[in-house]
This record gives sequence, C-alpha cells and structure tokens, in this order.
Amino acid sequence: MKQIILKRLAMLVLVLLGVTLITFFLSHVIPGDPARMMVGQRASEETLQEVRRQLGLDQPVWVQYLTYMKGLFAGDFGTSIRTQQPVVHDLIAFFPATLELAITAFIIAIAIGIPLGVLSAVKKDTGWDHSSRFFSIAGISTPVFWSGLVGILIFYKFLGALPSSGRLDLTVPAPTKITGLYLFDSLLTGNWAAFKNSLWHLILPAFTLAFAQLAIVTRQVRSSMLEVLGQDYIRTALANGIHGPVLLIRYALRNALIPTITVVGLSFGSLLGGAVVTETIFSWPGMGKYVVDSIAFLDFPAMMGFTFVISFGYVVINLLVDLTYYVLDPQIKE
Repeated sequence: MKQIILKRLAMLVLVLLGVTLITFFLSHVIPGDPARMMVGQRASEETLQEVRRQLGLDQPVWVQYLTYMKGLFAGDFGTSIRTQQPVVHDLIAFFPATLELAITAFIIAIAIGIPLGVLSAVKKDTGWDHSSRFFSIAGISTPVFWSGLVGILIFYKFLGALPSSGRLDLTVPAPTKITGLYLFDSLLTGNWAAFKNSLWHLILPAFTLAFAQLAIVTRQVRSSMLEVLGQDYIRTALANGIHGPVLLIRYALRNALIPTITVVGLSFGSLLGGAVVTETIFSWPGMGKYVVDSIAFLDFPAMMGFTFVISFGYVVINLLVDLTYYVLDPQIKE
C-alpha cells in the first residue's frame, strides 16, 4: 500500500509539472499584451515598457517560466494582473463557492444516478429502462450552457420559482464566515434565513452542473449491474433464497461499484473544472467565473493558478479512487 501511494505521489508531481509547462506556454502564445490592457491604449511607450518590466514580460518565455516555478515551489502563484492581489488569496476567496457548488452537484449525481442505474438494470428492456437510457443520452448530449439557459428561462422567467444568479439575495446578509460554504456556515451559526436563501440559489446551478455527470453515472451503474447480475454467484444466491434488497445491495451493487468508482471519483474533478461555464451563466462568484474574467484581461498568473488547482484536484481524486478499490475488494492486487 505504501509503495502504491508513493508511486501515485511521484506521478502527481510529474503530472503537475507537465500541466504547468503546457499551460504556461499556451497562455503566453495568446495574441495580446496584458501590459497594454493595464495601462490603456493612450499610455506612452515608456509607461508600457515599465509595466512590462514590472510584470517580467520583457524576459524570454523560458526565464518567465523558471521564475514562475520558483515562486510556485514557495507557494507563491504570483500576483493577479486584473485584481492586483496575490493569486493564492483570490483562489482562497473564490474556492469555497466553487466547492459548495461542486459538492452539491456531486451529491445530486450520486443520489439520483446510482438508484436510477440499478433500477434500469433490474428492469431491463422495460419502460423504466428505456426512459433511463433516454435520460442518460439527453444528459450527455446537452451542453451545460444550453441546459443552464433553459433552466433560467423556465424556473426564473416563466415560473418565478428559483433565482437566476448569485449565492444570496441582496437583502439577506451572508452568514458568519467559518468555512466559506454558505450552507454549512449558516447551519453552524443558526442563520436559518441565510441557509434557506443560499439553498434556494444553489438548486438551479447545482442541477445544471450535475445533469451531465448524473447521466454518466446512471449509464455506468446500469452497465456494471447488468454484468454482475449475470454472474454465477448471483444465480447461486438466488437459488439459496437470497433476493430483494439484500441481493441487490450486498451482493450485486457492491461489486458493480468497483468500475463505477472510477467514473464517480473523476466526475467530481469534472464538476470542479466544469463549473466554469455554470458559474458564468449563473453569475456564481467562484473560481470558474474568476478565471473567465481573468482571461479577458490576459491575466496569466490567475489562469495558471486556476489550472494548477484543478489539476491537483484531479490527481488527488484519482489517487483516492485507486485506494477505494482496496476497501471495496481487498483481493485486488497492484
């Protein structure tokens, strides 16, 4: 087990180095000059060159990369060109909103996707199965931005049932900050008005973000359950009088979850990264909207910091998925 963890940690370092290398050079080949955007079109050439020198943009790209990596190893992501604040401070400020949205969407995807997949497998080739498969295809095929806009059109404009943007109404004060997660903080402080209002704002973007991942989870659970239900030990269990929820949950679902865990685990990383579009549509003040606003300003440090955090999350989740295999099935070897 220790060797596996050490190997995965070594791979984590290599992957993150590769990500920083690729994203750094890609961000620097984008047409445009962030220094010019900062000083404006009417600034003198001397002012422009001074800003470029302050930002380090007058150095060769490889020198800029080495400087960036030196700061990164010291925990310094650089200073945002747009906000003029340390990027790490910006990410810490915006990360809780993204995390709350991703966790809620993840819970929705798991709570609906797994039971729906099991039901679809048990009732194969019935109306339930066909409906589930149609739902899965629709979820995978529908772009997030389209489903988000349709959700706003239906539930906000036509029905007036759900808010369309933000985390709270302007008239509702934010809960005392403990973790930055409004639902959790409002529960800890007993601020029920903030809890209800933040939950109301969270429903539409969370379901929008979860829709595609929910469909993927449903399809994977259905496929795995169909394979497991055809195994000999399931038929043996049925012959011994084991049936109903005990058979489905204890014998079938636990083994079917082994390949599903990979999809479920990586879906959380997808939710973190996929929140970019959702946060932009719903004006959700998270890292996704932060990086979109930064791209418009050619804010290289902010873009790099966001990419690094998402990549780090993906690799760590992948490690946790591998370790979860041993909990579900101790017979699995390296």
